[in-house]
Amino acid sequence: MNFTQAYAPQIITKFNVHQTGSGKPTLLFAHGFGCDQTIWHKVAPSFAENYHIVLFDYLGSGGSDTTQFDHQRYSTLDAYAEDLITICEALNLQNIYLIGHSVSGAIGMLASIQRPDLFTKLITIAPSPHYINEVDYFGGFDYQDVLGLLEMMHLNYFDWANYLAPIAVGNQNSPQFGEDLKITFLRNDPLISETFAKATFLCDLRDQLAQVKVPVCVLYCLEDIIVPVEVINYLQSHLEQCEICKIEATGHYPQITNPNSLVTAIQAHIQIQTIE
Repeated sequence: MNFTQAYAPQIITKFNVHQTGSGKPTLLFAHGFGCDQTIWHKVAPSFAENYHIVLFDYLGSGGSDTTQFDHQRYSTLDAYAEDLITICEALNLQNIYLIGHSVSGAIGMLASIQRPDLFTKLITIAPSPHYINEVDYFGGFDYQDVLGLLEMMHLNYFDWANYLAPIAVGNQNSPQFGEDLKITFLRNDPLISETFAKATFLCDLRDQLAQVKVPVCVLYCLEDIIVPVEVINYLQSHLEQCEICKIEATGHYPQITNPNSLVTAIQAHIQIQTIE
């Protein structure tokens, strides 16, 4: 037993870890910014019969121990990647398939650079290495747009959630989906969410993509206002082992808008890796 495993009960409490299912390999579900593990409630149960399922909340989200949140430490995604590794070590997880939504795709890539031995494959959903447009890169947002969103969040968290949730889900989808996401946003502490938002939307991992040696699958939807298809193509051309797959859903949250399609895609890419 290593040092981290000795503190497994505390780590399980700190990150609100829940384990279900049986068998191997392990599917580690990692939520995106503004959410918590409940975002997977229509997806994760589909795998419980054949896989070991691990769900958790990043520190500051959901049922995690928010009293331990340090705004300075969590000002970059590196701290979240370190926590991801800590969870894996504490639970003695091996042969992990990380199912990472949105910013968790980037967090998973950072974690895999440090500990490639932990991960069999990163199955990412709408990830982005950088959200801001540059001269030679289209990330989807102008810098001033990102600052505007952060300012809106700072001034009135409720208005920010009310604005972002429906357009992130996709306006063409059921209004109830947007309402459900807004409620998820509002469950989180506004100040902690603001810190996580800055770490997310101001991140730039482009120069680290070449260090990712673990196979990566990028699942994406059309009409995603957070991560445009240009970002998906960029990842495919800059990651050493990367396959992309469009799923039958629209918007940034397929686990809300079409969970069955997402389950099918995840299952297919686990099987591909197993066959290989």
